[in-house]
Amino acid sequence: MIGKKGLVILMSLIFILGAVPLPRAFAENTRLVILVSDNEADWAIAQNVADLLGVHLIVSPWGTYDPAVSAEILSVEPERVIIIGGPVAIPEEYTKDFDEFGIPYERWYGETRYETNLVVIQALGEEFPEAFDEIGTIVIANGRDALAIEGYLEAMKLRPYEFKGKPILILTDEGRENVTIAALERFVRISEVKYAATYSGREKPMFPLNREEIDAWMRNHFASYTEDTLARSPTEGDVHSLLINVQNKTERAEELLDGLRVPDARRKLEEAKNALNLAWSAYNSGDYSRAYQLAMVASFNADFVISRAYREMRTVYQGLPNMQLQREIQQFEIMAKVLKRKGYDVSELESLISQAKEALKDGKYSLLLNELIPEIKETIAKLTTKRPSPGIPGGKNHKRP
Repeated sequence: MIGKKGLVILMSLIFILGAVPLPRAFAENTRLVILVSDNEADWAIAQNVADLLGVHLIVSPWGTYDPAVSAEILSVEPERVIIIGGPVAIPEEYTKDFDEFGIPYERWYGETRYETNLVVIQALGEEFPEAFDEIGTIVIANGRDALAIEGYLEAMKLRPYEFKGKPILILTDEGRENVTIAALERFVRISEVKYAATYSGREKPMFPLNREEIDAWMRNHFASYTEDTLARSPTEGDVHSLLINVQNKTERAEELLDGLRVPDARRKLEEAKNALNLAWSAYNSGDYSRAYQLAMVASFNADFVISRAYREMRTVYQGLPNMQLQREIQQFEIMAKVLKRKGYDVSELESLISQAKEALKDGKYSLLLNELIPEIKETIAKLTTKRPSPGIPGGKNHKRP
């Protein structure tokens, strides 16, 4: 089995090389882009949707705006963007970009990863019924079981022949049975159910699946189907890749929090670091199951820190116009570098950005706000979206009430 890092590389190669064949019925969706965070649960269901529709999938760091991601999306020249995940996972700066560059978008999300999973299934069935009808296998996994979700993605990419029809992921957990069943209710027939789970031993999954209740519901609602288990155990390689990923996330959380006074985030950061240290100790002693559990604790705490720190940073920038303008110019610089790397002629854009930096240095805020920044946005729009002018918003939400 490949680790998370290897899976990221695999998925990137598939995206770059266009290795996933486009379903004939959805060829018109090739300029549809799906944007998702690198949260394993959202990413997995977004990959499901991207495969079903044969469209671009672009991944952003969880809870953080990255202008390079926006530039990547713009370079695809999309006619529409579907965001999977709420404004905490995928910040509103992205939708601001889409509004300014005239790209229609919608957001599919709920308050939790389980509700987001349900909303995605509902929206997919409503907006793309032909693709939805191709689903023949339901894969049920605990929303906190990152290794099980990774194992499902590996099977989906490397061994698609193991599924009877296209697969879809449905998340469950203790106390989430109603959301899980609400997702199952969207299907009138299926051929196969697979449970994806990580096992420490042979007795039961490390994260609960509510299997008895779900099985009972399915027996009463589906005429016939086969049942199987996608089982895996925490291996040295799997856990090492996960620990590196969580360590990088925790370091990013600490960097974002640097200089900010957010006491609850500080506490969570210490909890994340402590859990991570204990996870490394368990890993080094060969207790990979314990290391995996502790790594997931650290990961959830780091997510909290990133969310709180990023929200606080936005407040700080909004209160200091000079810093806000400086940050906006830096974002344009990053976008220009990405577009240049993709072969766009950005000489005019680079010239405008240089003028903007000089105007900021000289305190010419009126020139920046009224002339240079609008002209920079217009130039980016002309380069990428091929629209006559930016500023045609088009966003809507699919959200579970």
